Amino acid sequence: MGAALRAGGGARLVVDEALPPHWPDLTFLTSPAWLEMMGDRPPGRGHYFRLVRDGVTLAATTGYLIEDPDCYESFNLHELMWRDPPVFPDQRRPPGEAPERSLCFPFLAIVQPGYDAGVVGPGGPSPERVGDLLAAVTTWAREAGAVCAAVLYAAGPALCSALSASPAWSRIPGTVRSVLDVPRGGFDEYVARLPKTSRQKVRWDLRDLARAGVRTAPAPADVPGAAEIRLRMNLVGKYGGYSTPETEWSRLERLTSLFPPQRLRLFHSRSAGDELLAFSLFIRYGEQWHVFWCGFDYENPACRRTYFDVMFYTPVRAAREEGVRTIDYGLGYERSKKWRGCHGARRDIWVTDLCGGLTPWIERAARRDDPP
Repeated sequence: MGAALRAGGGARLVVDEALPPHWPDLTFLTSPAWLEMMGDRPPGRGHYFRLVRDGVTLAATTGYLIEDPDCYESFNLHELMWRDPPVFPDQRRPPGEAPERSLCFPFLAIVQPGYDAGVVGPGGPSPERVGDLLAAVTTWAREAGAVCAAVLYAAGPALCSALSASPAWSRIPGTVRSVLDVPRGGFDEYVARLPKTSRQKVRWDLRDLARAGVRTAPAPADVPGAAEIRLRMNLVGKYGGYSTPETEWSRLERLTSLFPPQRLRLFHSRSAGDELLAFSLFIRYGEQWHVFWCGFDYENPACRRTYFDVMFYTPVRAAREEGVRTIDYGLGYERSKKWRGCHGARRDIWVTDLCGGLTPWIERAARRDDPP
């Protein structure tokens, strides 16, 4: 067991630097398998926080003590609060001046890999229980040298209620998570629910793909390998080169060791000549699918229009047949996701000053009168 600190109500805050045994398995992004596979993805030193009483975990979450002021933007508090243009297109522009970047570091980011911040516990912890956890965690963070703490992409009503009820926390408008509700009526109902212009685009996409001889279908989930890595690196290169083939191979090996094939859903788009043009890979958790990977052969002209088929059209058909209720497309609510049937679930940022020097800056940046 890791370090323990006293908390309210006879509970203790237990802090581990490695995934502890018997971690709650209640949501995908806080599940032990996901954290074991992706726990090293966020910057900084990872910590596992548990509010424990009589040996029972009452509430748990994860956090990262981030010291690098130049870390990746989606985990960088200074970027999320004051960058202009904002990190996410749907964020408001920051107000006025910004503090020196170094003043915000080190800070504790309460977040899970996958850009979500959830708190889990038996039966779903109450806002009061979550508040006890947050109070204990921020006390620990102050003692660890953090100048502030931030809940990045707060998820779930209990956490959001606890944050709203505490005057110590200020809300900074963040972004949304894109979620698609799989219609019971299958693909036809999915298309019928889309706006008129989107319905027409779906028909054009499928018509053009059929004319080109491109077909998208499920593939055996135990076969991802060199072909998928190559297409994956094409995507990585297009969006800034944030990874390497060695890193992606390592992540694939961890994925297949932690998630059995029956929990993975792989889709291939292939040309008339059977060339792999695009792929998508989803992880199943209960009645949900979560997008994990995708990749594309951008240099092949036949790849055109495969994105929506491999990411939306064919997966929606397969998800309905398997009784899946929702597909999580991750952070951000790009126009393409909205036009293909996703709705946005709020994921805001909450900040508390632990050193006394950031409060005026935080208050100016907060928009607490915005709807949550």
